[in-house]
Amino acid sequence: MNMKFKKEIIFNIYIPIVLFSAAFVWKYLNIDVRDISIDEPFTIFNAQKGIKDILLLPTQNEPNPPLFMLLLHFWIKLFGIGAHSVRILPILFNGLTTVFIYLTGKRFFNIWSGITASALFIFSTYHFFFGGDTRTYSMLSFATASSLYYLLSIHKEPDKIKYLVGFVISNLFLIYGHYFGLLVVFMQFAISFFYVKNKKVFIRIILGLVITGLLYIPMFAVLIKQFFISKKGTWVSPPTNSEFIHQLRAFLNSDMALDLVFWILGIGIIFSIFSKIKKEEIRNIFILLLWWIVPYTLMFFVSSKIPMFTNRYILFNTIGFYLFIAVTINTFYQKIRFLAPILSMVLIFFVYKHMYTGNFALRKIKETAEYANSKMNNNTFTMIYPHWADLGFIYYYNPEVFKSINNYEEALRENNIYRTWGIDDTRSFIENMSPPRIILYQNNTPSIDPENILFNYIDSVYTRTDSVAFDGGTVISIFSSGQ
Repeated sequence: MNMKFKKEIIFNIYIPIVLFSAAFVWKYLNIDVRDISIDEPFTIFNAQKGIKDILLLPTQNEPNPPLFMLLLHFWIKLFGIGAHSVRILPILFNGLTTVFIYLTGKRFFNIWSGITASALFIFSTYHFFFGGDTRTYSMLSFATASSLYYLLSIHKEPDKIKYLVGFVISNLFLIYGHYFGLLVVFMQFAISFFYVKNKKVFIRIILGLVITGLLYIPMFAVLIKQFFISKKGTWVSPPTNSEFIHQLRAFLNSDMALDLVFWILGIGIIFSIFSKIKKEEIRNIFILLLWWIVPYTLMFFVSSKIPMFTNRYILFNTIGFYLFIAVTINTFYQKIRFLAPILSMVLIFFVYKHMYTGNFALRKIKETAEYANSKMNNNTFTMIYPHWADLGFIYYYNPEVFKSINNYEEALRENNIYRTWGIDDTRSFIENMSPPRIILYQNNTPSIDPENILFNYIDSVYTRTDSVAFDGGTVISIFSSGQ
């Protein structure tokens, strides 16, 4: 076995396996650090439904296209709804994203670009958290990375059909995974004009985009409907001016790492003036810059009218961001031996040093539900406030009810579980049902009931026997009628 063949095996097989394993195993070992919470229970619950029902969900105001939920549906059929099960799927996508980032850097730039960009991805706090989140976000990052890889592969080898097929499949994951995937497709179209002089490459990219568009026709009407719904307002607040830079800092875990990037790139530009970098290299850097900065900037400014600029939604932009940083460092400083790898390693160290692997969005739902269960008896009615906090609580409190997708409301009633919309709803329920004992579950209610009116009302007509607050904003209170 000659030396060249050994290097090929190391660079093309061993390193990707190591990177995938690092991304996957590390997140898997931390899979229980946080509870199933926030939007995860909604995805898991709906993924249990039939295929037809899942496909129809986007027409019923589900904010995301159906692909991830469909994949999760079949995953659940095989492995169940346990936290270990449902989070393995997004972690797999996260691991594959790491590989595509590495391969893109290595194949089209150099080995250190691939290693640097994939390391920045692995050590990202955001990706560590959302990479294991049972939502579509890790799949969107995967599709963004793979579509870039196949786009550049078409440029390199336009005659190979497999790259066109990979390009189209990646795009389908993008646009059927999240509506923001369309921003990546838009960038593909814009970038195609960099290759307009190479007719074969340009035609292949446009062909891939046309096929993508045709296959998206079934979702087009839903997209228009979702646009007008979002135009009326979303749960996201419009960003402040400082948010533009703040999120870039968060992509690298700290102010220090972003400042280091600015210094490295600033000095690198000066170096590039004297080192006579090839036009093709400058073009490639510019393509990577556009790949992330245009969607990122567009989302920021549009958010003043239709708020969407929040970490999970903008996260797919980090794929181009990390590759842009890595390639720029390893291009600008390539003439000075060992300097590019050293600067890359210093940056990776700062990103790793400020990485957070704890409970990123603290929600002690499991502990709260277990405590409520320990206080349960046959005379008890469980009240959930606000009503939309039900699925996260029920996931731990009563898994069998959570699985009752076809008769969920009936299962709630049979188990004396009541979701309340507010004080009027609660007053009516108590007057009509006269429950002898109530377990009240509150989930971050100060934002919707700052004066705690609902709690105070129950407290005025019942005798409170217990009230315990848990980390993450949940509270369990026990009330008895004294009968």
